[in-house]
Amino acid sequence: MELFCSTTSLSSSFALSSALFVPTSSFPVPGSRRLMVLCSSEKSQKMTVSVTGATGFIGRRLVQRLRADNHSIRVLTRSKSKAEQIFPAKDFPGIVIAEEPDWKKCVQGSTAVVNLAGLPISTRWSPEIKKEIKDSRIRVTSKVVELMNNSPAEARPTVLVSATAVGYYGTSETGVFDENSPSGKDYLSEVCREWEGTALKANKDVRVALIRIGVVLGKDGGALAMMIPFFQMFAGGPLGSGQQWFSWIHVDDLVNLIYEALSNPSYKGQGLKHSAIGAGCWQELLMGLRRIRLDLGKCASS
Repeated sequence: MELFCSTTSLSSSFALSSALFVPTSSFPVPGSRRLMVLCSSEKSQKMTVSVTGATGFIGRRLVQRLRADNHSIRVLTRSKSKAEQIFPAKDFPGIVIAEEPDWKKCVQGSTAVVNLAGLPISTRWSPEIKKEIKDSRIRVTSKVVELMNNSPAEARPTVLVSATAVGYYGTSETGVFDENSPSGKDYLSEVCREWEGTALKANKDVRVALIRIGVVLGKDGGALAMMIPFFQMFAGGPLGSGQQWFSWIHVDDLVNLIYEALSNPSYKGQGLKHSAIGAGCWQELLMGLRRIRLDLGKCASS
Protein backbone atom coordinates (compact mmCIF):
# COMPACT_ATOMS: atom_id res chain seq x y z
CA MET A 1 0.00 0.00 0.00
CA GLU A 2 1.28 3.50 -0.77
CA LEU A 3 0.31 6.91 0.56
CA PHE A 4 1.48 10.29 -0.66
CA CYS A 5 2.28 12.75 2.10
CA SER A 6 4.99 15.38 2.49
CA THR A 7 8.69 15.92 1.88
CA THR A 8 10.79 12.87 2.67
CA SER A 9 10.50 9.15 2.00
CA LEU A 10 9.85 6.98 5.02
CA SER A 11 9.41 3.27 5.43
CA SER A 12 7.91 1.57 8.44
CA SER A 13 7.48 -1.98 9.66
CA PHE A 14 7.25 -3.58 13.07
CA ALA A 15 10.92 -2.77 13.19
CA LEU A 16 9.47 0.56 14.36
CA SER A 17 11.16 3.52 12.64
CA SER A 18 14.59 4.52 11.42
CA ALA A 19 14.14 7.59 13.63
CA LEU A 20 14.87 5.28 16.57
CA PHE A 21 18.45 5.11 15.29
CA VAL A 22 18.28 1.33 15.09
CA PRO A 23 18.65 -0.19 11.60
CA THR A 24 15.31 -1.61 10.49
CA SER A 25 17.03 -4.45 8.66
CA SER A 26 18.04 -5.89 12.01
CA PHE A 27 14.43 -6.24 13.13
CA PRO A 28 12.68 -8.95 11.10
CA VAL A 29 9.42 -9.69 12.88
CA PRO A 30 7.23 -12.56 11.71
CA GLY A 31 3.80 -11.53 10.51
CA SER A 32 4.56 -7.80 10.48
CA ARG A 33 2.68 -5.51 8.10
CA ARG A 34 4.66 -3.07 6.00
CA LEU A 35 3.65 0.18 4.36
CA MET A 36 5.69 2.60 2.27
CA VAL A 37 4.95 6.31 2.60
CA LEU A 38 5.92 8.19 -0.56
CA CYS A 39 6.03 11.92 -0.06
CA SER A 40 5.56 14.77 -2.47
CA SER A 41 8.49 17.12 -2.97
CA GLU A 42 6.21 19.96 -3.99
CA LYS A 43 6.56 22.90 -1.60
CA SER A 44 3.37 24.08 0.08
CA GLN A 45 2.29 27.69 0.39
CA LYS A 46 3.11 29.45 3.63
CA MET A 47 0.44 28.99 6.28
CA THR A 48 -0.54 30.40 9.64
CA VAL A 49 -1.49 27.43 11.82
CA SER A 50 -3.07 27.50 15.28
CA VAL A 51 -2.35 24.33 17.27
CA THR A 52 -4.01 22.98 20.41
CA GLY A 53 -2.12 20.27 22.29
CA ALA A 54 1.12 21.74 20.95
CA THR A 55 3.07 20.94 24.12
CA GLY A 56 2.32 17.22 23.85
CA PHE A 57 4.38 14.51 22.18
CA ILE A 58 2.78 14.90 18.74
CA GLY A 59 2.26 18.65 18.98
CA ARG A 60 5.92 19.40 19.71
CA ARG A 61 7.02 17.52 16.61
CA LEU A 62 4.37 19.22 14.48
CA VAL A 63 5.43 22.68 15.64
CA GLN A 64 9.06 21.84 14.88
CA ARG A 65 8.08 20.68 11.40
CA LEU A 66 5.98 23.78 10.68
CA ARG A 67 8.78 26.02 11.95
CA ALA A 68 11.36 24.24 9.78
CA ASP A 69 9.27 25.10 6.71
CA ASN A 70 8.85 28.74 7.82
CA HIS A 71 5.13 28.60 8.52
CA SER A 72 3.68 30.90 11.18
CA ILE A 73 2.61 29.10 14.36
CA ARG A 74 0.12 30.05 17.05
CA VAL A 75 0.16 27.80 20.12
CA LEU A 76 -3.20 27.60 21.91
CA THR A 77 -2.43 26.46 25.45
CA ARG A 78 -3.71 26.43 29.01
CA SER A 79 -0.24 27.24 30.39
CA LYS A 80 1.77 29.94 28.67
CA SER A 81 4.74 29.43 30.99
CA LYS A 82 4.96 25.71 30.12
CA ALA A 83 4.68 26.42 26.40
CA GLU A 84 7.39 29.11 26.61
CA GLN A 85 9.75 26.56 28.17
CA ILE A 86 9.11 24.08 25.37
CA PHE A 87 9.18 26.71 22.60
CA PRO A 88 11.71 29.36 23.72
CA ALA A 89 11.67 32.54 21.64
CA LYS A 90 15.34 32.17 20.70
CA ASP A 91 14.62 28.83 19.00
CA PHE A 92 11.12 29.70 17.73
CA PRO A 93 11.27 33.36 16.72
CA GLY A 94 7.88 34.79 15.85
CA ILE A 95 5.87 32.00 17.50
CA VAL A 96 2.70 33.22 19.22
CA ILE A 97 1.76 31.55 22.51
CA ALA A 98 -1.73 32.28 23.83
CA GLU A 99 -3.78 31.16 26.80
CA GLU A 100 -7.52 30.61 26.37
CA PRO A 101 -8.71 34.24 26.74
CA ASP A 102 -6.56 35.10 23.70
CA TRP A 103 -7.41 32.10 21.52
CA LYS A 104 -9.97 34.12 19.57
CA LYS A 105 -7.32 36.52 18.25
CA CYS A 106 -5.15 33.58 17.20
CA VAL A 107 -7.87 31.56 15.47
CA GLN A 108 -9.08 34.55 13.49
CA GLY A 109 -6.70 35.07 10.62
CA SER A 110 -5.21 31.58 10.80
CA THR A 111 -5.09 29.50 7.64
CA ALA A 112 -5.85 26.33 9.58
CA VAL A 113 -6.30 24.88 13.05
CA VAL A 114 -4.83 21.58 14.23
CA ASN A 115 -6.63 20.19 17.27
CA LEU A 116 -4.58 17.67 19.27
CA ALA A 117 -5.61 18.50 22.84
CA GLY A 118 -6.76 15.87 25.29
CA LEU A 119 -5.77 14.19 28.54
CA PRO A 120 -3.50 11.17 27.86
CA ILE A 121 -5.31 7.84 28.24
CA SER A 122 -2.22 5.95 29.47
CA THR A 123 -3.22 6.07 33.11
CA ARG A 124 -5.45 4.19 35.54
CA TRP A 125 -9.08 4.81 34.58
CA SER A 126 -10.98 5.88 37.65
CA PRO A 127 -14.49 7.28 37.04
CA GLU A 128 -13.04 10.77 37.49
CA ILE A 129 -10.24 10.17 34.98
CA LYS A 130 -12.66 8.71 32.41
CA LYS A 131 -14.79 11.83 32.70
CA GLU A 132 -11.74 14.06 32.22
CA ILE A 133 -10.51 12.02 29.24
CA LYS A 134 -13.79 12.75 27.47
CA ASP A 135 -14.39 16.28 28.75
CA SER A 136 -10.87 17.48 27.90
CA ARG A 137 -11.35 16.49 24.26
CA ILE A 138 -14.93 17.70 23.86
CA ARG A 139 -14.37 21.00 25.64
CA VAL A 140 -11.35 22.11 23.62
CA THR A 141 -12.79 20.89 20.32
CA SER A 142 -16.06 22.68 21.03
CA LYS A 143 -14.19 25.87 21.91
CA VAL A 144 -12.12 25.76 18.72
CA VAL A 145 -15.16 25.08 16.53
CA GLU A 146 -17.10 27.90 18.21
CA LEU A 147 -14.25 30.36 17.62
CA MET A 148 -13.95 29.31 13.98
CA ASN A 149 -17.68 29.51 13.36
CA ASN A 150 -17.93 32.95 14.98
CA SER A 151 -15.03 34.37 13.00
CA PRO A 152 -15.80 36.77 10.15
CA ALA A 153 -15.82 34.89 6.85
CA GLU A 154 -12.73 36.70 5.62
CA ALA A 155 -10.79 35.78 8.79
CA ARG A 156 -12.11 32.23 9.29
CA PRO A 157 -9.62 29.36 8.99
CA THR A 158 -10.47 27.17 6.02
CA VAL A 159 -9.16 23.89 7.44
CA LEU A 160 -9.61 22.01 10.72
CA VAL A 161 -7.44 18.94 11.23
CA SER A 162 -8.72 17.26 14.37
CA ALA A 163 -7.32 14.19 16.07
CA THR A 164 -9.47 11.24 16.98
CA ALA A 165 -8.49 7.61 17.56
CA VAL A 166 -8.78 4.04 16.29
CA GLY A 167 -10.65 3.44 19.53
CA TYR A 168 -13.66 4.59 17.49
CA TYR A 169 -14.01 1.03 16.16
CA GLY A 170 -13.98 -0.81 19.47
CA THR A 171 -11.93 -3.98 19.83
CA SER A 172 -11.82 -7.33 18.02
CA GLU A 173 -9.27 -10.11 17.58
CA THR A 174 -10.67 -11.03 14.16
CA GLY A 175 -12.32 -7.92 12.70
CA VAL A 176 -10.73 -5.67 10.07
CA PHE A 177 -11.75 -2.01 10.15
CA ASP A 178 -11.51 0.84 7.68
CA GLU A 179 -12.84 4.40 7.66
CA ASN A 180 -16.29 3.16 6.63
CA SER A 181 -16.66 0.68 9.49
CA PRO A 182 -19.25 1.42 12.19
CA SER A 183 -18.28 2.61 15.63
CA GLY A 184 -17.87 0.18 18.51
CA LYS A 185 -19.86 0.07 21.72
CA ASP A 186 -17.25 0.54 24.43
CA TYR A 187 -16.08 3.61 26.37
CA LEU A 188 -13.39 4.75 23.91
CA SER A 189 -15.80 4.37 21.01
CA GLU A 190 -18.21 6.67 22.80
CA VAL A 191 -15.45 9.23 23.41
CA CYS A 192 -14.40 9.18 19.76
CA ARG A 193 -17.95 9.51 18.45
CA GLU A 194 -18.59 12.61 20.55
CA TRP A 195 -15.12 14.00 19.77
CA GLU A 196 -15.64 13.64 16.02
CA GLY A 197 -19.22 14.86 16.16
CA THR A 198 -18.09 18.04 17.88
CA ALA A 199 -15.43 18.74 15.23
CA LEU A 200 -17.94 18.16 12.44
CA LYS A 201 -20.04 21.06 13.72
CA ALA A 202 -17.56 23.41 12.05
CA ASN A 203 -18.91 25.81 9.46
CA LYS A 204 -19.74 24.21 6.11
CA ASP A 205 -17.01 26.28 4.44
CA VAL A 206 -14.35 24.71 6.68
CA ARG A 207 -12.71 21.52 5.40
CA VAL A 208 -12.64 19.13 8.36
CA ALA A 209 -10.14 16.26 8.34
CA LEU A 210 -10.45 13.74 11.17
CA ILE A 211 -7.49 11.42 11.65
CA ARG A 212 -8.14 8.25 13.66
CA ILE A 213 -4.77 7.72 15.25
CA GLY A 214 -3.32 4.47 16.55
CA VAL A 215 -0.68 4.16 19.29
CA VAL A 216 2.02 6.74 18.54
CA LEU A 217 5.61 5.51 18.83
CA GLY A 218 8.88 7.43 18.96
CA LYS A 219 12.09 7.36 20.92
CA ASP A 220 11.46 10.69 22.68
CA GLY A 221 8.07 9.98 24.20
CA GLY A 222 4.71 8.31 23.76
CA ALA A 223 4.07 4.64 24.43
CA LEU A 224 7.50 3.42 23.34
CA ALA A 225 9.39 5.59 25.80
CA MET A 226 7.39 4.01 28.63
CA MET A 227 7.91 0.43 27.39
CA ILE A 228 11.60 0.31 26.45
CA PRO A 229 13.00 0.83 30.00
CA PHE A 230 11.20 -2.31 31.19
CA PHE A 231 12.77 -4.34 28.40
CA GLN A 232 16.19 -2.91 29.13
CA MET A 233 15.73 -4.25 32.67
CA PHE A 234 14.51 -7.64 31.30
CA ALA A 235 11.11 -6.94 32.89
CA GLY A 236 8.95 -6.51 29.76
CA GLY A 237 6.38 -9.05 28.72
CA PRO A 238 3.02 -9.54 26.99
CA LEU A 239 -0.28 -8.28 28.34
CA GLY A 240 -2.80 -11.09 28.66
CA SER A 241 -2.59 -13.53 25.76
CA GLY A 242 -0.39 -11.24 23.66
CA GLN A 243 -2.74 -11.75 20.69
CA GLN A 244 -4.49 -8.40 21.00
CA TRP A 245 -4.14 -6.18 17.93
CA PHE A 246 -1.79 -3.22 18.22
CA SER A 247 -2.32 -0.49 15.60
CA TRP A 248 0.54 1.97 15.64
CA ILE A 249 2.18 4.85 13.81
CA HIS A 250 5.56 6.51 14.23
CA VAL A 251 5.32 10.12 15.39
CA ASP A 252 7.24 11.44 12.34
CA ASP A 253 4.88 9.63 9.96
CA LEU A 254 1.88 11.03 11.82
CA VAL A 255 3.28 14.56 11.64
CA ASN A 256 3.75 14.09 7.88
CA LEU A 257 0.12 13.03 7.56
CA ILE A 258 -1.17 15.98 9.57
CA TYR A 259 1.06 18.29 7.55
CA GLU A 260 -0.32 16.96 4.30
CA ALA A 261 -3.91 17.17 5.54
CA LEU A 262 -3.43 20.90 6.08
CA SER A 263 -2.92 21.60 2.39
CA ASN A 264 -4.35 18.64 0.47
CA PRO A 265 -8.09 19.12 -0.23
CA SER A 266 -8.59 15.38 -0.70
CA TYR A 267 -8.08 14.93 3.06
CA LYS A 268 -11.64 15.47 4.18
CA GLY A 269 -14.17 13.78 6.40
CA GLN A 270 -14.23 11.09 9.02
CA GLY A 271 -11.61 8.49 9.80
CA LEU A 272 -8.95 9.08 7.18
CA LYS A 273 -7.32 5.81 6.10
CA HIS A 274 -3.94 7.00 7.31
CA SER A 275 -4.53 6.45 11.02
CA ALA A 276 -2.10 3.57 11.48
CA ILE A 277 0.96 2.60 9.46
CA GLY A 278 1.64 -0.64 11.31
CA ALA A 279 -0.57 -3.36 12.67
CA GLY A 280 0.24 -6.56 14.48
CA CYS A 281 -0.43 -8.27 17.76
CA TRP A 282 1.23 -7.41 21.04
CA GLN A 283 3.40 -10.52 20.85
CA GLU A 284 4.90 -9.31 17.55
CA LEU A 285 5.62 -5.88 19.00
CA LEU A 286 7.35 -7.46 21.99
CA MET A 287 9.62 -9.44 19.67
CA GLY A 288 10.71 -6.15 18.11
CA LEU A 289 11.33 -4.58 21.51
CA ARG A 290 13.41 -7.54 22.61
CA ARG A 291 15.59 -7.06 19.52
CA ILE A 292 16.02 -3.40 20.47
CA ARG A 293 17.21 -4.51 23.90
CA LEU A 294 19.69 -6.99 22.39
CA ASP A 295 21.01 -4.50 19.83
CA LEU A 296 21.44 -1.79 22.47
CA GLY A 297 23.31 -4.31 24.61
CA LYS A 298 25.67 -5.13 21.74
CA CYS A 299 26.31 -1.42 21.14
CA ALA A 300 27.11 -0.87 24.82
CA SER A 301 29.58 -3.75 24.95
CA SER A 302 31.39 -2.93 21.69
